[in-house]
Amino acid sequence: MGITIHYAGKVKSPEAISELSEVLVARAEVLHWQFKLVDQDLKGKFYPSWGHGYGYVPSAEESRRHNIEFFPKMVTPECNGFFRIFDTQYAEGIREGFRAGLWPKFRIDTHLKGIILYPREKCEELKFVFNMKSLELANYEVHDHITNVIYGYNSCWSKTQFAGFRIHVMVCETIRLAEKYVDFSMIKDEAGYYHSRDLMAGIKNFNEMMWSIETLEKFLEEIGKQFGLRATTGGPDPSR
Repeated sequence: MGITIHYAGKVKSPEAISELSEVLVARAEVLHWQFKLVDQDLKGKFYPSWGHGYGYVPSAEESRRHNIEFFPKMVTPECNGFFRIFDTQYAEGIREGFRAGLWPKFRIDTHLKGIILYPREKCEELKFVFNMKSLELANYEVHDHITNVIYGYNSCWSKTQFAGFRIHVMVCETIRLAEKYVDFSMIKDEAGYYHSRDLMAGIKNFNEMMWSIETLEKFLEEIGKQFGLRATTGGPDPSR
């Protein structure tokens, strides 16, 4: 939860990765942002973001509206067999497994190249790292306590809520610089600045969203007190 900009896409050529990285290194140095160049292999069991199941039986209308599918062989005491499958390269593999009553298994063996930017304190990292086989923006997560297991997401994102609107604009304009090198299939700015470039409207939207989020946080804290629970919120570790 929080004000975030989401983006996904594919680099225009392998050569464009190095060109983009050079541009972003120069930008990071001007803005005094930290950065990390990425050039590494990635191999292991792969768990892509494929979709989700339902804890209830959706209506026929909801199923049509959201492309929810029913797989009889997936029905168990813990699962009703209704799933929404995202439109990704893994969709048919997921369906094939579900039709057989199995959870599909995937592996990944590729090379990653690009750059990660760290825009000041309280702002999440900004990734321009690409899968060299598909040339798509790659957002993978590896946990130290699980060997050779990689989780994959369908987009990248950077939460700017705790950094403020000024940093939010810098993040947006950094993504805009990348348009010369990346064919973006999706850019979603929750504050509404990216596509309009309207600073006044962006500030208004950002502040209104901040107020709504803070109001919700206070409400959850009050509910938590009633039940002896603690609601915690916050941004990235500023000591990074």
